Amino acid sequence: MLNDARQAQQDAKQTIQKHSANSLNLEKCLELYFPDSGFSKETLIQNTKYLELSFKDYFKKLENEKFPSKKKPYSIDYSIRNDSRLFLYGLCKIMKPDVVVETGVAYGQSSSYILQALKENNKGILYSIDNIFRPWESLDMIGDTIPQNLRKRWKLVVGSSVVKLEETLQSIKTVDVFLHDSLHTYKNMLFEYNTSWSFIKKNGFLISDDVSENNAFLDFYSTVNSSPILMTSNQNKEIFLGILRKK
Repeated sequence: MLNDARQAQQDAKQTIQKHSANSLNLEKCLELYFPDSGFSKETLIQNTKYLELSFKDYFKKLENEKFPSKKKPYSIDYSIRNDSRLFLYGLCKIMKPDVVVETGVAYGQSSSYILQALKENNKGILYSIDNIFRPWESLDMIGDTIPQNLRKRWKLVVGSSVVKLEETLQSIKTVDVFLHDSLHTYKNMLFEYNTSWSFIKKNGFLISDDVSENNAFLDFYSTVNSSPILMTSNQNKEIFLGILRKK
């Protein structure tokens, strides 16, 4: 935790640079990469409606629980945004990946959307890397929202990405989709991008949440031969995800 705090302090001194990447909404992102998919946002919502209902029931039970605590170890406010989850579902539904790797699980909302697509595709494994970092966290709560019927294709790797990411990637050899959603510090994000990139297949994806918090994503895509896209909202153009497709 002290190391995390030091990294956050260093990041606070950064001057955030403006991205040169194009900004597109959810539907435009999918249309750009998969012009013949025919997926509208409404279709994605309908396909995953039961997940949203499941999450609604789950978090309603946590309303009166204190944060942080054993029963509510993660802030609900920090959960990955709905359009980001829909994009992950749509991407995996269209790509039909064999291997997806994500760092950072928390309650497991993004994991659930990925796993829903893998279940419908009847192929693929999601490797999720996360750990217990604070006294109120527990292994039982990592991915606790993931429905039981989706867990067949889920493998939880317990440990920090600094320790477990390269080891996991070496064991599985190649990756179709890599998602960063763990500690959002410049050092950790750049480490994960650099570590995962060589394992990502041609036409595979590196995706990152919270790319506007520091310069890690910009610095990374400036060094690789790939054109990034920033997924944004329709209303205020808030950046949701950074997306890189490997050429």
